[in-house]
Amino acid sequence: MRNRVARSLRERVLPLIHAIAAACCAAAAAPLAAHPHVWITYESVARMNGSSLDAVQEKWTFSQGFPVSIVGDLKDMPKSGPLGPKYIRIFRQQAFDSLKGADYFVHVFIDGKAARFGEVRDFAVSIEGGRIVYTFVLPLADKVDVKFAQVQLGTWDETFFVDFQAPSRNGAPVVFDATAQKNCTAQPFEDKVHTLFGGAISPLSTRLSC
Repeated sequence: MRNRVARSLRERVLPLIHAIAAACCAAAAAPLAAHPHVWITYESVARMNGSSLDAVQEKWTFSQGFPVSIVGDLKDMPKSGPLGPKYIRIFRQQAFDSLKGADYFVHVFIDGKAARFGEVRDFAVSIEGGRIVYTFVLPLADKVDVKFAQVQLGTWDETFFVDFQAPSRNGAPVVFDATAQKNCTAQPFEDKVHTLFGGAISPLSTRLSC
């Protein structure tokens, strides 16, 4: 288990962990698998074409104090609002592209099988209330009509180094965009099939139907 977790760390979230370590936000003496090191509030949008799921749009809001020192000298970075191409490029190269191997922590299952994704697009970075915010779109390699398949969508890190939290008790983790059929529904549930840490944790997932 320790070797698997360490390998996942190197491949998936090493840039984020380096950032936390640089800011002394992680307890050095704690076991690596004891608790998350990065906290993200996420919102997912199912990008639809009628009843067909085409892509997933993600918005990640990092917890207060997420260190931007990982990407170098940012003295001239704006204090709020969208960042320009210069900083987007820096964030992408230093702290985002490395997550491709983990499909950016987005999980879509079609009839129980993991879906494949195309190339991520529309990556942007902004600062809202002093917090770093990522937005991006992850298209499915093969679109799926949710009328004819069991489709579920969730955002989580299998290693639990990154803790993804839904917007709030009243906020839905997944919503549809304006192109979805009016009868489409998104039902959150605890996924007891794709559990984490040997079944200790059931991640939050959402069933999509139309």
